[in-house]
Amino acid sequence: MKFVIGIDGGGTRTQITVCEENGKVVASSIAGPSNILSSGYDIAKESITKVITDGFLRRGYRLSDCVSFCIGVAGAGRDYVKEQIEEIVRSTGYRGPLIVTHDAETALAGGTAGEEGILIMAGTGTICYGRNEEGKIHRVSGWGHIIGDEGSAYGVSVQILNSVMKAHDGRGNPTILTDLVLDYMQLKQVEDIIGEIYRPGVTKQHIAEFAVLIEEACDKNDEVALAIIEDAINEIFECVVAGIDALGFAKKKVKIIISGTMLVTNSYIRKGFEQKLKYNYPLVNICTMIKDASYGAAWLARQNLINPLNIST
Repeated sequence: MKFVIGIDGGGTRTQITVCEENGKVVASSIAGPSNILSSGYDIAKESITKVITDGFLRRGYRLSDCVSFCIGVAGAGRDYVKEQIEEIVRSTGYRGPLIVTHDAETALAGGTAGEEGILIMAGTGTICYGRNEEGKIHRVSGWGHIIGDEGSAYGVSVQILNSVMKAHDGRGNPTILTDLVLDYMQLKQVEDIIGEIYRPGVTKQHIAEFAVLIEEACDKNDEVALAIIEDAINEIFECVVAGIDALGFAKKKVKIIISGTMLVTNSYIRKGFEQKLKYNYPLVNICTMIKDASYGAAWLARQNLINPLNIST
């Protein structure tokens, strides 16, 4: 029996989906992070190797039985990241056809099952990625937490912390976020936040965790929190508008796939974003992903058997 393998390599976890050539899912497994840019080469290698071992080899399958392989990881648009990921996959013994692309490509494939559309992801980071039926692709944002990722959990978290410090200084309005942050960090005074935030080893993933506090503050009608939410909605909306304009979707019934914790589970952002997008583009169909990104990678691997893909990263 022959198989295709799809892997989604993210900043918090790595997932493999194994399918038969007809698309039937036969195995899956999850390991730790594999974003080389944020976690480093060694951790990425450990996670990718683990999902291949747990999700494929330990089930009695052989890599020689894999006829096509696709892995989507953040940062694969950079040649050196792409080369390192290929090196990791090849080190497992796999020698067959291999596609290395970025995680938005595999997520879009999983979200639309190959149809034209736009994916907007707002999780730890933010990226908007779309493809039309002519094959044109367009990417918006996803430039990392220093110069991008507006509307993401990281971006919202930075605004939360900034608002707390401004309120403490007297530069900003008082906010319930102050008490929420102190309780969350188990601290007694605002000044202690600084030592924890700038402590060695604190990553953007750690900072992004503060975003969970925003809904509780909004539930209590905190004006500062509501302003942060409104800003996130506008940033995400602007990403999608750029994609719609570039791909000629303004007057088309096209899917807008939402993904990521800030869009899917944050009720304030999701409702506000959907209302604003539908008001401006009434024909769009806003929906969640049909399948996950690892399945999308497996789908691309299958498509590569039928018609070798020219995937832009």
